[in-house]
Amino acid sequence: MELPEVVDAPMLPIKFLCLKHLTIILRLVPNGSGAYDYFSLVSFLDASPSLETLTLDVTQRRMVHESIFVDSQLRHMPEHRHGHLKSVKISGFNSAKCLIELACYILKNAVSLESLILDTLYGHRCDDESELDCDPMAGSILMETPRTLSAIRTYIENKVPSTVKLTVLEPCNNCHGQRLERLLS
Repeated sequence: MELPEVVDAPMLPIKFLCLKHLTIILRLVPNGSGAYDYFSLVSFLDASPSLETLTLDVTQRRMVHESIFVDSQLRHMPEHRHGHLKSVKISGFNSAKCLIELACYILKNAVSLESLILDTLYGHRCDDESELDCDPMAGSILMETPRTLSAIRTYIENKVPSTVKLTVLEPCNNCHGQRLERLLS
């Protein structure tokens, strides 16, 4: 078993020439301090020319980033082709401008991309093979779901090449459905 490594990004001077699979788990503290600019993770992509799969798990108890609906001017990074990146999954995806920017950058520059999964839940998701429920979600994050889905439709779907399968995972109806209905009503 590999031990997790804690690093500060961006890490521009370091290259991970042989890195093929990267999982980044970001846990934001409950008081919202330390909001992380997810768009800066582009530096990991640039530093990992052999990267094939990227998994990003963003856990936050409340929305601490500026929504794309507050400021829709997307930042751009210089183009850098990523020839091996085939699969990207972002859990805890929301309407944070910096997450939308990261997804758009990946769609534009990952020329071998086959699959992009945007999961509106963070952490564990239940399945038919497990008796475990989805991780509990904060009410404010569940209430963010309609904005997240709208942001995906508005800013991401039209950028998805025909060769890429986009999968958007909404909150689980079994674990979160009734609570989400109550929160939104």
